[in-house]
Amino acid sequence: MNRIFTVSELNQRIRERLTSDLRLSDLWARGELSNVVNHRSGHRYFTLKDGDSQISCVLFRGHAGQVDFDLGNGQKVLIFGDVEFYRPQGRVQILVKAARRDSGLGEKHLELERLKERLAAEGLFAAERKRPIPAHPACIGVVTSPDGAALRDVLRGLGACPARIVISPAVVQGDSAPASIASAISALQGIADVIIVGRGGGSAEDLSPFNSEEVARAIYRSAPPVVSAVGHETDVTIADFAADVRAPTPSAAAEMVRPDLERLREGLTGAEARMVRSLAVNLDRRRAEVASLGRSLSGRRMRGVVYEERQNLDRMADRLITSEERLVDHLVGRLEVAAGKLDSLSPLSTLKRGYCIALADSGVVRHASDLAPGELFELVLAEGRLLCRSVKEMVDRS
Repeated sequence: MNRIFTVSELNQRIRERLTSDLRLSDLWARGELSNVVNHRSGHRYFTLKDGDSQISCVLFRGHAGQVDFDLGNGQKVLIFGDVEFYRPQGRVQILVKAARRDSGLGEKHLELERLKERLAAEGLFAAERKRPIPAHPACIGVVTSPDGAALRDVLRGLGACPARIVISPAVVQGDSAPASIASAISALQGIADVIIVGRGGGSAEDLSPFNSEEVARAIYRSAPPVVSAVGHETDVTIADFAADVRAPTPSAAAEMVRPDLERLREGLTGAEARMVRSLAVNLDRRRAEVASLGRSLSGRRMRGVVYEERQNLDRMADRLITSEERLVDHLVGRLEVAAGKLDSLSPLSTLKRGYCIALADSGVVRHASDLAPGELFELVLAEGRLLCRSVKEMVDRS
């Protein structure tokens, strides 16, 4: 039966094999620096990489003094040292004894700089397009991994925030991360008033999605302002340049977008005091108006008003009667004039002067010849009527 190793035994066996290979001691390696960490202990930790592979490196404090330049991300270097196997973590690494510059910067770093220059020329980083964070957002969007520490930091920083928090989950590491982050930002359009985009710390490779053009353009197109919170304070990505505001950490981003509750309370207290003062002034004014109205409506004043109005009513009645009498006199005068004219034209006036009217069946008799001998006719006098008969002789004599 084959022997079963513990993990520690297996790592120890691997370490022995690697350290016994003389070809892996005192060697030179060429590559590009990445993830450089200057530890407070004086040790330097970094990654050496080329286009296809990478390996961890450590430069202990004892050898660091022999390096005559500051290690920085993107530098091309030649390092001298031994390949070692770090048994507790099962990691192959180079124990660096010396380092020197190689020509120029690494290709990855140059590509990033070229992308940065191109996006800046297009105006994606322009200061005049940066928008302020709303003072009282009703909805805060968070774009990050739902399983990462960054989300916990953001939620802890927001605390009892009086705003709705919408989490738009995204992959924040790996080849699919740029598209996932851009899609998560797009999903919050029309929903959030401000968006936090970020993740926790990590290596340069871990943070590389936030150095992508796709994420930068998604941030630029966002209608709500975007707060970039990628990595630690020393980590700077293209997303930080494209965002409206850069936060050094996810926790700091939460504090930036969270409404200032104390200031809100002070504002509400001030508004309440102003309302109370305004209501008190208005109430005093109304009370004064009511008191003035009460004095105006006293019994003595009202009696005076009634007496005055009664006198006004009497004067109006007198004027109305006088006007009516004048109108009647005027109409009577006009009637008398009309009656006189009518009387002067009336046939009765003529009859009163001794005239009469002869009426036959055929109408008014104007000539004697209008009557036949023996025909009855009527004489209309001023007072009364006479029935007469015509006589031939009388007709002839006439």
